[in-house]
Amino acid sequence: MDLLQKILDCSEEDIDTIVEQAIEEADSNSDKIEKLGFLNCGIANNLFKGFIPLNTRIKYSKFSMEDYGMQTTDYMYEFAHFIKQYNINSKASLIQNLENFINSYFGMPDKGDREQIFNDVAWSKTTTDEEYFAALENNKLEDLKHKGAAQCTERSALAQQILSLLGVESYYCMGCLDLGEHQEGHCFNIVKRKNDYAILDYSCPVTVYSKDGAVQAYYPFVGTLSDEEFLEFANNGTIKSFENYEFVEGKRSTTGERLYVVGAYEIDKKKIKTGSELGREVIAEIEDIQLVDNTEKYISAQQKQLQNQKDANNQTL
Repeated sequence: MDLLQKILDCSEEDIDTIVEQAIEEADSNSDKIEKLGFLNCGIANNLFKGFIPLNTRIKYSKFSMEDYGMQTTDYMYEFAHFIKQYNINSKASLIQNLENFINSYFGMPDKGDREQIFNDVAWSKTTTDEEYFAALENNKLEDLKHKGAAQCTERSALAQQILSLLGVESYYCMGCLDLGEHQEGHCFNIVKRKNDYAILDYSCPVTVYSKDGAVQAYYPFVGTLSDEEFLEFANNGTIKSFENYEFVEGKRSTTGERLYVVGAYEIDKKKIKTGSELGREVIAEIEDIQLVDNTEKYISAQQKQLQNQKDANNQTL
């Protein structure tokens, strides 16, 4: 019996014991890794499969030196009670409702500064500079609880732990997201489904609107990958394009596109263009060069003609 069914079948009083055992087993069987996140001067660790070890630390920004630890486990117990309370009885329902839980645990993202929060937590426990810098090594995911400051690295890490704990084959991905107007270093998840894979983005979710434009809910963005596309995406740095969408009165509406890549902070959009598109660009560049060249020749000829006329006038005078 999988953990999801165990939680649904057991009494409320037994949930914590069942989850504690599952955490110990998942941690002992995890692939050990010291650090994840945005490391190595602009290169992101591509992706990590399965439960993240509790002694792992995650560097949460390419612009910061600080990181946080994954030893936090309170949300795993809270989500188990969440499952019981709302009778979440399928993996599909679990994946969708996880967005609501993440928003509840961290708080909706606002102007909260996670780096300031981590620094404040470290200062509150210390009296000297040496103690402060040592305390930064003990910051953890739980420090951002209810602060409205968690970003993609933390939200995806929490999702990774819960999905893995509940038996979903999942991947914690570090890379880049392009929403058309801007790009950003980004963390997201990939899960294995019955016949394919899916990108799950709990940090740039899909918005559900009512008829009058009011926000009703948020769902994780879901982008489908075939088995072949997943291997290309995971191993070769292939850029994947998806339709961006929202829901208005229950109807899906396309709003543009979004691009994902793992292992890089930037997306070169030329890499996703077709051969014909690139061919047209090359032809256009050649035509531009020819136009400039012809224009320069025309100007040169006109200047020469004017000079000849001037010389002829001088001779007549």
